[in-house]
Amino acid sequence: MASSVAGSIEHLAYFGTLGGMREGDADWPAINAGLQVLLLVDAWMSGTDVSRTSDYGIRAVRSAIEAVPAPLAARQILSRIVDAGETSGLADVRQVGRHLMGYGRSLDYDGRYALAADVYRALIRHVPPSMDADIAIDAQMRLGYCLRIQDDWTAAETAYGCAHEIAIARGDAPKAMHARIGQASVAFGRGNLPVAESMLDAVIVEAAPAGCSDVRSMALHDRALVAHWRGQYDQAARLAYGALALTRSLTARDRILADLANAFAQLGVLDVARDSYMVLASTAQEQYVRWLAMINLLEISALQTNEAVFESYRADLMGERLPSFLMAQYHYYTAFGYHAFGKNGVALLSLEQAGELAERHRYNQLLFQVEELAAAVKRGAAAERRAARPVPAELQDVTDAVSEMRQLAGV
Repeated sequence: MASSVAGSIEHLAYFGTLGGMREGDADWPAINAGLQVLLLVDAWMSGTDVSRTSDYGIRAVRSAIEAVPAPLAARQILSRIVDAGETSGLADVRQVGRHLMGYGRSLDYDGRYALAADVYRALIRHVPPSMDADIAIDAQMRLGYCLRIQDDWTAAETAYGCAHEIAIARGDAPKAMHARIGQASVAFGRGNLPVAESMLDAVIVEAAPAGCSDVRSMALHDRALVAHWRGQYDQAARLAYGALALTRSLTARDRILADLANAFAQLGVLDVARDSYMVLASTAQEQYVRWLAMINLLEISALQTNEAVFESYRADLMGERLPSFLMAQYHYYTAFGYHAFGKNGVALLSLEQAGELAERHRYNQLLFQVEELAAAVKRGAAAERRAARPVPAELQDVTDAVSEMRQLAGV
C-alpha cells in the first residue's frame, strides 16, 4: 500500500519546479540544494551511485548547500542531513530520517506542498515501519496533509489509510485515532459532511477516557469546522474553544484561533474576529494559516466597507502563490468586496475565476456560494451588510480568552 503512495517517479516535483526557474531566481539555490541532498540520500540508501556518495560527490552537495542564503532554515537543516549520513555511515537511518522529517515540515510550513510531499515520499521509501514505525506513520500523515491541500483526495486517503494500518499493527491507539481524523478530513474535503461528522464524533468519544488530549483537540477542531459549514456558528465557536483548551501545539493553536475567528465573523462579532485574524496574519507558524487570515481580513474589510484596507489586503495577496482552494476563496472574497463597493463589473470577473477553480477542483460548497453571489450581483441586489453584534453571553469566556491572546501577541 505504501509503495502505491510513493509512486514510481522520484523527485518529479523538484525537477519540475527547477525546470520552470532560472539559476538567478531567489528560490533556486534552496530548491536545488534540497534536490541534491535527496539524491544523495537515495544513493546512500541504495548503495549503487558510487559517484554521488564519493568524497567528491558529497563536497558537491555541500557546495550546493553553501549557496543557500545563510538566513534560510533550509541551509542548516540540509547540512544536518548530510552530517547525519556521514557520521553514522547510515548505520542509523533513523537519524537521517528525523532530519528529513524536519526538512519536509519546513517546506509545508512555507506552503511548498508539492516539494514537501516529495520529501515525505522519500522518507516512506527509506524508513519502513519495521525500522521506525513513528517516522513511517508521521511521514504518511504529513504526506496525506500535503496531498489534501493539493486536492489529491484519493492519494491523501491512501496515505492516511497506510498510517492507520501501521498504527493498528503497532498497537498505537493515539496515532490510529489521528489517522482516522485525517480520513475524516478527506470526507469533509469531498463535501461528505455526515460521514466526516460521524467519524469525528467517534474519535472525540474514544479519545476522552484514553487521556489523548492532543488527539481529542484535533477531533474537536475538525468537528467545529463541520459545524461551521452547517451554519451552526455558536456550536462551532464552543467546539473550537474546547479544542484550544486541550492543544499543546502552537501550529494547532493558530488553526483553532483562525476557526474561532471565522465563527465570530459569522455571528457578527466582527471586532473580535478582525483582531484574531490580525494576530494570525502576523504570528502564525504556518504560511497557509497566514494566507487564510489575510483572506478573512479581506472579507471583514468588505463587511465593514473599508475600501482602503480591502485594497491593501487584496494587493498583498495578489502576489502570493496560493494553493488552489485559497486562490478560489481569494477570488470569491475579492468579488464579495467589489460588490460591497458597487463595482459589479469587476466583481463578476472575479466570480468567474472563483467559479472556474471551484468547478475544476469540485469545491461544491464554494461553487454554490459563487453561483449565489453571481446571481445577486446580476439582479442588482444590495450587498451584504453585517452589523456588529454584541458577544453572546454563552461565549463571553471564549472572547475573553481571545482578547488575552491578542494582548500577549502585542498586535
